[in-house]
Parts: sequence; C-alpha cells; structure tokens
Amino acid sequence: GNNETGTIALSDLAEKPQKEGDQLEVKTAPEVSSWRRALPQVLASTIKNLLLLDLGMTLGYATIVIPALLEGNDEKGLVFTKEQASWFGSVIFACQPIGSIASGMVLEPLGRKYAMMCVNIPHIIGWFIFYTASSTTAIFIAAIILGMGIGFMEAPIITYVGEICEPRLRGTLTSYSSLFASFGIVFIFGLGNLVDWRTAAGISIVLPVLTILALSQVPETPMWLLGHYREKDAEKSLMWLRGWVSSAAVSKELAELKAYAEEARRKQRKEIAAYDNPACEDVENPRENIPENRAKSSTNDNHEPEFDGLLDRIKDFFRPAMLRPLMLIIGFFFFSNFTGVLASRPYMVLVIGKLQMPIDPYKATVVFGSIGFIGTVLCMATIALFRKRPIALTSMLACSLCAISLAMTPRGLLNGWLSFVLYSLLTFFTLFGAVGLVWTLVSEVFPFRGRSQASGLVAAVSYIFNFISTKTFISLEQWLGLENLFAVYGTISMIGCFFLYWQLPETEGVSLRDIERRYMKNKPNVNSEKNAEEPQIAQESGR
Repeated sequence: GNNETGTIALSDLAEKPQKEGDQLEVKTAPEVSSWRRALPQVLASTIKNLLLLDLGMTLGYATIVIPALLEGNDEKGLVFTKEQASWFGSVIFACQPIGSIASGMVLEPLGRKYAMMCVNIPHIIGWFIFYTASSTTAIFIAAIILGMGIGFMEAPIITYVGEICEPRLRGTLTSYSSLFASFGIVFIFGLGNLVDWRTAAGISIVLPVLTILALSQVPETPMWLLGHYREKDAEKSLMWLRGWVSSAAVSKELAELKAYAEEARRKQRKEIAAYDNPACEDVENPRENIPENRAKSSTNDNHEPEFDGLLDRIKDFFRPAMLRPLMLIIGFFFFSNFTGVLASRPYMVLVIGKLQMPIDPYKATVVFGSIGFIGTVLCMATIALFRKRPIALTSMLACSLCAISLAMTPRGLLNGWLSFVLYSLLTFFTLFGAVGLVWTLVSEVFPFRGRSQASGLVAAVSYIFNFISTKTFISLEQWLGLENLFAVYGTISMIGCFFLYWQLPETEGVSLRDIERRYMKNKPNVNSEKNAEEPQIAQESGR
C-alpha cells in the first residue's frame, strides 16, 4: 500500500496518529510510557554486558598474576622471568584479532544472540585451566584461549546493541557497556586483594555460565531476523524490545525494517546507500532517493547480495561510506591505546612501586580501577549533555598534559602523592573520553551492510595496538626510563588530540542513516553542532 507517513522517529511512534490514506492495517499505535519502552532495551543491554564484565576481568587478570609469579609466590612453584611476564601481559591482545576476524565471519550465520552465547565456552575453559595450571605453558594456553574468546565477542556485542536501541538511548546504552568492562577490572583487582590468583580464576568460572543462561532469555535483533526471512520472529522481537507491546504498536517500524532488510540483500550500486536501522531515524522520506525500479526489485527472493565475485565484495566493503569511518576508528584506537594507562595496566603493581606512591601497590590497583570505573560512569551520564566530540578532545588533551607532567615529576615528590594524583587523572581521562567513546562510535558509524565485518576488523586492530603497547612497555621502560616513556605517551596523546579535532564528527543526536550519508561525502562536517541537533538528509545522486 501507499504509506504517506514514511519513516518516523521511534520516540514519536506512539504519539503520532496515522494519516488519512495510510493503508497499513494499524490505525493507531497504543501508547506506552517512555520508561516501559526503554526498560526492555536496558534489560537486553545489561544481559549482553555480562560478557563485557567477563572481558574486563580477563583484561585485568594479568595485573594480579604477574607480580605473584615474578616474586615466586605460587603454591605450585610457578615462576615468571621478566620476558615471560611481558609476553603474558600482552599475549591475550595478540590472540584477540584471530577471534575478532572469526567473529565477523560467523556472526551472520549464527546471529547476534547465539554468537554471544557461544563465546562463553572458551571463557569457561580458559578460567578452568588457569585454576588448575601446573606449568607456565598451561598459563599461556589459558591466556591464548581467553584472548581469542574476547576477540570473538566484540562483533556480536557491538552489533547487538546498535540494532536493538532507539537513537535516544543508543549513546547512553553503548557507554553503559563500557561501564561493565571497567567494573570487571575493578572486580578482579578486588579479588586479587582477597584471594590468590588461582582462586580468583576459579570464582570467575561462574560468570560465563550465568551469562549463557541469561542470554537465553533475550531476543535476537529484528534486523538479523528480517535479513534471514524470519518476519514473524522479527515482529515478536520488536514487540519485546519496545515494551512488550502488541503487534499493532510496531507495525510501522517493522514495515520499514523489512523494506531496508530487502534493500540490503539486493545487489548494491553506487547511488544506493547501505542503511542502518532505518526505522530508528528522524526523517520522513527515507526512500526518496532510491530509483523506483530498484525499490520494486527489492522484493526479489535472493537470499544473498548478487555480487559477481570476491573482488566485488572487497570493493563493496571499502566503499567511501565504510572506508572513511574505518580510518577514523583505527586512528582513535591507536591513540586511546597509547595514553600510557592501557600499556602499563598489566604491570601496574611494578609502576606504582617505581613511582614511589604512598599506598600499597595491590590496594592501589583497586583505587585506580575504581577511578577508571568512575570515568566510565561519568561518560555514560554526560555524553548526551556534553556530546562526544568535546568529551573526546578534552580528554585526549588532559591525557597528554597528565602524562607529560608525570614525566617531569621527581620520584617521591610530596611523598609520592603528586605522582599518585597525576596517574589517577591520567586513568580517569583515558577511561572517560578515549576508551569508552571509541567503542560507542564503532556501534554508530558503520553502515548495516558490512557492519559485522567492520566491527570485527576494527576490534582486531584495537587489540593489535593493545598488544604492541603492552608488549613494548617493559622494554621501553628499561631503554628510556619510566619518566621518559610517559613523556612519549604524552606526545602521542597530543598528536591524537589534533587528529580527532580534524577527523571526528559529532554523532550524538544524529540518526545512523544521516551519519552514513555524511561519510558518503568527500569529508564529514566535523564542526557542525547544528547538524548534530537537526540532522538533514543530503540530496545526492552518487558517491
């Protein structure tokens, strides 16, 4: 039928009456409160975030293992050399790209939900091997398994939250995800203060088991279900995610999602954009630039895009709407990994001792972990108020100033309190505006067609950078000295500030489709606050 209303904002769905002439069966959409509408999205995101809690625990685990084995404090007599310690602190990140790439390949056939459930299996195995390890070889095997497991979870986590959320909740719920990862680090640091590293691993086995059970209770994303011709299941999923409403309340959104799922399956040409969740947008005529004959042809029954071969698929992946945000995210990941915090985290106990901070090194890990957690919480709470671009620029500049100041501070000055304060600020701003924001952008800037592969790819690149930063930390510290090394990190962060100033557009409050349209241009308008508040659709006939 002829739907005169086109796509409408989800937040207005329950409030806008249907226009005369609409031929959809539903006449009015039953109203539900905004709280009820948000609750299932928050619940689904929270259950998904249990994976990130496990991720944070895994990333922080090396911090409690390395000092224990360097000092020979193990009941089975296991000992690390400094070289082994540097490899153990970084091997998890080296293995994550393998899992990330595999994740992008299996995400489409498995679906977001079942991919997230499967990733818990290697975590159960890895934690069990840590608990029972009788040799350093077993410890490294466990780290490799957990590293690949972490890499595998990235793509389904990112795509799941992006495909179930409304625009008004997307930024907050994505930042909310980082909160769980930060809390996981704090939790494992706290366990390290209460029990030995083996017992901490044994306790950690419980989490992935609970996660599997919890994930079984949430729905698959409507976009994935429609992409696999499961319209009834997609409708049920959408009804669940929009406040346990009737089918009438989601009929318009479902119709738009179905249209664009079909569009994504067709053979794509230069003038056709690969849209994200189109029903989650604030525009009224989403298909006005699509030639009529192509819109009609979208109803064919081809289950896969009609690409001519591998070369065409690769060319399609590296189209401007994908390549430009890809370069932004890769650059942002590089600078966020070299502020000095992530690089030094596995060796935090050693760094605290060398900087002569006036606090027990193991207790200090909990303090710094908690500071990072607070930074993540504040990012989530203020992202809508301050917007992403100002937060990113301010935080990267603050990281640079803190690292350089730390390099210039004599050890033991003011009984070590100045070094403690500077490292605390460095930790806060790294988690506030660098680490958390970049993952939020990953869920926003990539178009639906190719999103799974792009998410897996940038996650892999992120962990390659993390591996390089952690593996080189001890060697660079021995070569340059700790203070000079932080000066290097401060310089890198300053360069990162300029990079983000020129390359990072404002995406807060901008529809996913509009973000993609911006990247189809030669250069996105990075300074336009007006565009962030009132997204407009550009009229263009080609890329």
